[in-house]
Amino acid sequence: MDELEQKPVAQRIGVKQVSSTDKRQVKINRKRSSKYPRVTWGAMRYPMCAVVGGGPSVREHIDTLLRWPGDIFAINDTSKFLSDRGVNHYLYSIDGTKVPFRTGPLCAGALFASRVDRVQFKLMKHVPIRVFDLTEDVDMGAIEGGPTAASRTPHLLLSMGYKGVTYFGLDGSFESDITHVSGKSESAHDNMVIIRVNNVDYVSHAGFMLQNQYMVSKLRRHPQLLHNASGGLLAAMLADETDTWSVIAVAEDLKKKYEKGGFFGWTKEYKGVLSWQSQQQGI
Repeated sequence: MDELEQKPVAQRIGVKQVSSTDKRQVKINRKRSSKYPRVTWGAMRYPMCAVVGGGPSVREHIDTLLRWPGDIFAINDTSKFLSDRGVNHYLYSIDGTKVPFRTGPLCAGALFASRVDRVQFKLMKHVPIRVFDLTEDVDMGAIEGGPTAASRTPHLLLSMGYKGVTYFGLDGSFESDITHVSGKSESAHDNMVIIRVNNVDYVSHAGFMLQNQYMVSKLRRHPQLLHNASGGLLAAMLADETDTWSVIAVAEDLKKKYEKGGFFGWTKEYKGVLSWQSQQQGI
């Protein structure tokens, strides 16, 4: 048997990306945000910036962020987490949610997609706000990327003129019952999955899986511009040079969605080391 035949078979699942904000509301939000200043474009005019998500590993890097020499962009509720720890930053989001983000006094401004709901603009009315478009919302000349805010930052921030981006707290996996250091997130418990990388199991969800797949490809392709300082599943997938990570279990809600579509392969209870109710795919 040759080397190619000995390579483990990676078990993956197909997940369709669906916006949480319908097209009508996006159109309304874009019209409302049109009065705000737009971002400007340039090349290599700013020092490297940091993008900070709410993954558990961000707690290990507070000292680094307190000394960070460039701009810091906190995704959604991570703004309050950083503010509470004395880190100056900007709030960054592409999310159309009507639930106000958690923030704090050390948030110096906001970087919003034009589809962001007006409740967030009102929340940030005392600080500068800059706006950009997502490519799916306009015909051309907008920001491309994956399904999450983090996965739009390579195109957005490099186009704005930052010399590079370092990612903190973009783990893409949960630690025990903690989904985000910034606070409880109900949506994090939707479509949960267990992903195995090099015989280690990570609890995640379908959205983070798509985010990690996108970010791993960009981090590997542009190591001189994009740098990972996150832990968890993202770090494990980056280190997995054989690219044999597998989805070994899905939660009950995701199992039902597959069955509704005619797939009934998730039949066995997960018996791994993690305490989590799920269904494992039968062989």
